[in-house]
Amino acid sequence: MAEIGSEIRPPSRAWLYWGGGAASLALFALGTGGALSEAWGYGLLLVSALLLLGSTALFSVFIFSRMFETTALKAGFTWLFLIGAALYAIAVAALGGYFFHEALSGRLALKWILFGPAILAALIALDLGLYRILIGKNLPTYRRYRRVIARDAGDPAAMRRTLLDEVVLQKSLFSVSRLRWLRHALIFWGFTLLFATELFAVLFREILPAFGWTGLWTEGHPLRIAFDLAFEVSGLAVLLGCLLAFLWRWLARGTADEKFHDTPTAIFLFAVVLSGFLVEALRIGTAAPDPLHAVSFVGFALAGALNLGAGAHGALYEPLWWLHVFGSCLFIAYVPVKRLVHSCATPMGRLMNSQKGLLEAKRRASISGLFQGQKR
Repeated sequence: MAEIGSEIRPPSRAWLYWGGGAASLALFALGTGGALSEAWGYGLLLVSALLLLGSTALFSVFIFSRMFETTALKAGFTWLFLIGAALYAIAVAALGGYFFHEALSGRLALKWILFGPAILAALIALDLGLYRILIGKNLPTYRRYRRVIARDAGDPAAMRRTLLDEVVLQKSLFSVSRLRWLRHALIFWGFTLLFATELFAVLFREILPAFGWTGLWTEGHPLRIAFDLAFEVSGLAVLLGCLLAFLWRWLARGTADEKFHDTPTAIFLFAVVLSGFLVEALRIGTAAPDPLHAVSFVGFALAGALNLGAGAHGALYEPLWWLHVFGSCLFIAYVPVKRLVHSCATPMGRLMNSQKGLLEAKRRASISGLFQGQKR
């Protein structure tokens, strides 16, 4: 088994960079010329997502268990990640070319012309920011001690237990303050569910219709109803979490706990989610009565409370749409900037601290290095 795994090598990064770059330019040019349909970009995007999910699954097996041969697993998730990332860039280029052609042809409204580059810039900022904070800052330490970091020295059971207790249930925060725990859980899991729901919605709303499967994302379809409900529940959780953050900020005034607040982030997130519910309320308030609107219960309640007519829809809908959509893009790019990034960094730190054997090996390596430095 070790011999087989040792023969597996990840693809050359230079080959991926140059090959992926050339393919991206070619597909962008073809898309701009009208030679590609949106199905090309969405198809590549779907394959990329499957490869990245496969890489994540193999990496999870690698760190949360001792199943399978180490070298083969490392090569496997590295292969899948690099190829998936390259295909992601190629898919974005293909979609960019297609939508650029649609814009030049006058078949795309201004807001959609601007939305594409905005969401792309936001995702790039998010990816680069998270990489810099979670990986880039830790790479020097890993390179220094990687000779003593071995999978066999890890403790998968402790890793799994910490994942459940500290990442999923967040027991340490619960023991410190139940109000802070509830605030954090509502925002963290609400935002995570909201983001995941939007990603899966893209599959049924954009990708599958590009291949002719248009019947799944229609008003009244059970799948569409399920997504509407998921959006409502996750958005409401975020709103409640933000309100608790405001309450906790007021209660913590003048105390040592005041340093743990992040009021600007809570205000930003609250405004983005509330604007989304207001857009939904305007849509429901001016649509023909339909019992299914009650599934979107927050927007439905707001529509009834505000009782806005068609005139208000025309005056408010577009400005609120712009505020919500481009505010969402800005918030995605903002995540690595402020304390919200600790929602990602803290779980990683707790998972690493659960590995007592690896930490002890690192400590011994540090002491050994100090003694060798003194001898020299």
